[in-house]
Amino acid sequence: MHNKTIAVLGAGYGGITAALRLARLLKKMPQYRIYLIDRNPFHTFKTQLHEAAVRNVEVSVPVQNIIRKTSIVFIQDSIREINTAKSKIILSDSEIGYEYLVIALGSITNYYNIPGLQEYSLSLQSLEDANAIYEHINGVCEEALLSTREDIRQDMLRFVIGGGGLTGVELAGELADLLNKKAEIASAGFQILLIEGGSRLVPNLDERMSEEVSQRLQGKGVKIITNCRIVKRTIDAIALSNGDILKAYTLVWTGGIKAGSIIESSGLTTGQMGRIIVNEFLQAEGHPFVYALGDNALAINPTTGNPVPAAAQFALQQGRLVAGNIYADICGRDKRPYKPKVLGEIVSLGRHLAVGWLAVPFFKKVRFFGFIASLLKTAIEDKHILLLKKESRNWIDWRG
Repeated sequence: MHNKTIAVLGAGYGGITAALRLARLLKKMPQYRIYLIDRNPFHTFKTQLHEAAVRNVEVSVPVQNIIRKTSIVFIQDSIREINTAKSKIILSDSEIGYEYLVIALGSITNYYNIPGLQEYSLSLQSLEDANAIYEHINGVCEEALLSTREDIRQDMLRFVIGGGGLTGVELAGELADLLNKKAEIASAGFQILLIEGGSRLVPNLDERMSEEVSQRLQGKGVKIITNCRIVKRTIDAIALSNGDILKAYTLVWTGGIKAGSIIESSGLTTGQMGRIIVNEFLQAEGHPFVYALGDNALAINPTTGNPVPAAAQFALQQGRLVAGNIYADICGRDKRPYKPKVLGEIVSLGRHLAVGWLAVPFFKKVRFFGFIASLLKTAIEDKHILLLKKESRNWIDWRG
């Protein structure tokens, strides 16, 4: 008989991992039912969204295919409210009570109240966003080639990316490859501009690797502007903090993220970027039966004292830990504190080019450049699928 509910909100990296591990740990406790709730019927490989945005490749898999051999109940619905006072999740036309809650809803784009930015730019946070960018790029290129005015054609073929973090850099590299291969577009003269408010690209990397990223992108024809911010956007122009005005019909904003308004109104204590303040076990402050992970958790690295970055590798670690801690709590055992493991960082700069490093035993870090690094990134993405298959004990081809 199912009379105890564990609700997992979000089927992203952390949420799906937590749900799968919980299902395995609680296999012999049928009184617990695990609900996985997401507004989309698929799990998206967010680290590959830049590929979908430019090449329209498949970067998602149906949730039902992943969980088909588990006891997880998937609910495709929109979450209207998290009511922690009453331990309830309010959906579009129903509600679910819970004994334990895992919040893994991911993030939304932060436009920082920059005038016109939300209205006149594209973002890259979801599969829908990637599809919109793909359609937009193809549409703009077609229109540009039909235009008889050189100035209009140049403006249409000026592609601006705001934000030089991981997403912006990977999108720039992928887009440069695509446009360089389109003979008519290349001959017409396109321009890709990557604008970063800080002093260098991908600040999570060390300076040497950041410089390598810049050089590789510039080699593909990407113009990089650092120490400069976008301060205003109109339908066809971008105002920069250095006083320049760029005429452009395409701006993809990748300059920041924040937690959604549902978390803000949940009654949970939040901090930087609207993330939920959690303790060392990833429990929400003042709510021992509510856990948060990934982009939603303001987890602190006990070694550095700094917030753990919002990145897939940490969401996966946190998903496994949260599942283990809920199981420990149910069994009356000690919970484990979260100690993030930085496994490395690989930045894709196109289909067959990447820059990055990996933590290797007996070495602090090993750097990789070029084609070898791109193979490693592909291997890491494949490993994620393999780990999900291992958790679910489901070895079929999910894409089939």
